[in-house]
Amino acid sequence: MIVNKFKLGSTEILVDDTYFPKTEEEKQRVYEEFNRICCEILRSKINKEG
Repeated sequence: MIVNKFKLGSTEILVDDTYFPKTEEEKQRVYEEFNRICCEILRSKINKEG
C-alpha cells in the first residue's frame, strides 16, 4: 500500500510499505539479520586490511 508520496524535482516518489515489517517479531528478525550482515562486512574488511 502506498503510504506516502512526494516530489523531488520532477521525480515523483511513492513509498510502499508492502515489505516493511509490521509486527515486533518481524522487526526483531530484520534487525538481527541486518546486524549479522553488517558484522560479516566488517569482518571481511578487517581481514582484507590486516
